[in-house]
Amino acid sequence: MGGAGRFFGLVTKTLAWRMIAIQGSHPMSQDKKSQPAVASWYQPPFVGLSAVVAVLFGIAMGHTILVLMRHMLDADEAIRLSEVIVSLAMGSLGFYMVWNARTTGEAVGSWTGFIAGTLIWVGFFELGWKVFARALNPQPVMFESVPVLNAELQVIEASTVAFLMLMAFLTINKETRCNLMMWIRNKLGMEAGAAVTGKERNFAAVTAMESIATTWACYIITILLVDPRIIGNPMTMTAQLPWLVIFVWGIYLIYRLTKQKHMAPALRYAIGTGNVNWIWIEAGSRAELYEEVWIKPVQYPVMMSLVFATLVALLIVMHQNKGSRGGTPIVCTAATP
Repeated sequence: MGGAGRFFGLVTKTLAWRMIAIQGSHPMSQDKKSQPAVASWYQPPFVGLSAVVAVLFGIAMGHTILVLMRHMLDADEAIRLSEVIVSLAMGSLGFYMVWNARTTGEAVGSWTGFIAGTLIWVGFFELGWKVFARALNPQPVMFESVPVLNAELQVIEASTVAFLMLMAFLTINKETRCNLMMWIRNKLGMEAGAAVTGKERNFAAVTAMESIATTWACYIITILLVDPRIIGNPMTMTAQLPWLVIFVWGIYLIYRLTKQKHMAPALRYAIGTGNVNWIWIEAGSRAELYEEVWIKPVQYPVMMSLVFATLVALLIVMHQNKGSRGGTPIVCTAATP
């Protein structure tokens, strides 16, 4: 793992130096004539929009990585030892990245945490869902003879109570500085007092945790909204209304995101924003409005290669914006009303 970490760090620094060399210097050191053209990329609304696109593409690549891994290891259905090894290595790499970035600044820590959170989810969580789904082997949930929820989705649905309890304990912890959780404490009159720690936050760990929590939450929300045992007939107006609410909510969050001035807080805000919008994006694919290209990388290699290249480019751009504070410094606040 030490060699992998050093290699990742070397690649990151090399890409950053290349970007600086291409620009000639950091935007803030440009002469007055050239500064506005370059610096405009680091101003609203481009900061927020680039962050949410990066998150959406990151979510897509997470699906693609999982599909490719299982396809290449012949583990689409059965659980292979090779799949277990690769998944555990992937999740461990995510944890190592969080640990290795614990003393970095806000910008590097935030985007490192985002990547690490994705690796941890794909490596540990997805493997766990599959293992327990095969062990418990629940029958598919059907609606009018059509399978709606497979075994893995039912296992995720069964984790709802555990997830809610975890979030509840994080909410009442006064050391938690998530704006959403502080808003909940304020509305419920649960003032826990000021945080006692004066230490700098580990932004990599904060962002990785946010990435995992929002992914988990949005999975649960999506599953509950399609479970016919809960909503009944999915074609009724009552069943369709939540999707409309989520769509409006997601667009509103993007609007708020466009006000962000710095990449680090924008990226953390975009994680929640991207996951909320991903709910209706996947709903559109299930309605057969477009193909789920992110789970069909073998059929759409060029498109997914472009998505990956764009994601890398956006992360490099984010790394260049060193400002740690700007706009509203937000951690996991995308769901804040």
